[in-house]
Amino acid sequence: MAPRGRTVGNLDLPPHVEVDRKANGTVYYRYLLPNGQRKSLGKDKAEAIKAAQALNAVLERNPDIVSKILTSVEKAQKQSSIPTFSQALAEYEKIHLPKKKYAKNTLEIITANIGKYHEMWDQYYCEDISLLMISEFLKQQTDFQAEKHRSQLIDIWKYFVANGWAHENIAEKTLKPIRPEKTRTRHSNESIEVIKAICPSWLKLAIDLAIHSIQRRADLVVIERSSINIKDNTMTVLQHKSLNYDKPVFIEVDMHPELREVILQCIEHSMRLRCPFLIATRPERITAHNRNIKLHPFAVTEDHLTKQFKKYRDLSGAYDHLEPNERPSLHDLRALGIYNITQKYGKKYAQALAGHANVKMTDHYLEGHEAPKPERVSYR
Repeated sequence: MAPRGRTVGNLDLPPHVEVDRKANGTVYYRYLLPNGQRKSLGKDKAEAIKAAQALNAVLERNPDIVSKILTSVEKAQKQSSIPTFSQALAEYEKIHLPKKKYAKNTLEIITANIGKYHEMWDQYYCEDISLLMISEFLKQQTDFQAEKHRSQLIDIWKYFVANGWAHENIAEKTLKPIRPEKTRTRHSNESIEVIKAICPSWLKLAIDLAIHSIQRRADLVVIERSSINIKDNTMTVLQHKSLNYDKPVFIEVDMHPELREVILQCIEHSMRLRCPFLIATRPERITAHNRNIKLHPFAVTEDHLTKQFKKYRDLSGAYDHLEPNERPSLHDLRALGIYNITQKYGKKYAQALAGHANVKMTDHYLEGHEAPKPERVSYR
């Protein structure tokens, strides 16, 4: 902090000393700390000067010519050899981030977060950003957001330390946020029927397809008619979440009767719209933005599917007894579908249709539903 300016009558006072003249003529002296707080130095001017000089020495706030020159030289050397936070973060984003093989949606979130870091700290050098600054930023986030930001900042500072731009990974010193335990609420078949009763026809088909195919949102909206072999009764899906895996999950499974029935309805609906995707609807208006983000004018985006399901879920009143953040989501249709299929066709088939590498993940989706009936295996 630059020394506080002094009036002509107070030029003999050390830097960072303020004078408080009362109406009765009494003069008080105060010392201005680097954090903006003021501490009283009493009424004795000589004692106040001694105390201020001592404080300036301890806090290294003596603005003498030598220190100014050394500071400017140090700053010049620093600027010539170490990039600013903005430059370092840009290199991290350009060179290091692509090697991480994140999924598309995850990468979009990370890129947005990096934009926030640029806005806050672009004027600093990496070493100038303190633990306090990062901690204060994390405190402003929700527990879920703070957990994601902390993980990302640790990775960023790891890159900075490896390049010699920071001495230590200060992000690792922050406390790991503890997220409150999520209240797990599952869909029921009865509640889904209540929701479907007020849904438009395309959304009813989308809900049924989600339940009977047990595919994720990102896969549901891009299943094409060409992925269905009616003659062989098979459905083929390349699961998008696994695209960056060493071995992407590519499933080809027999369709159970309920899945076959809803797919035939989806094919009929999409053919009427001349759309190649099973989930399709004619929008009220087609904008240039929609044309750019959609694979087909009548295709449905992930975000639109989620928002429409949430809209009609709440309009139906099926979950009015729950708080908004406790109501099951579109993704929870997958859990209901896995439960239904496990009950009727067995856990092994549910695991194969879901594309789960192991049964533990299938069991995770079954949690919160009634205990499944014992699986019967027949040998003929």
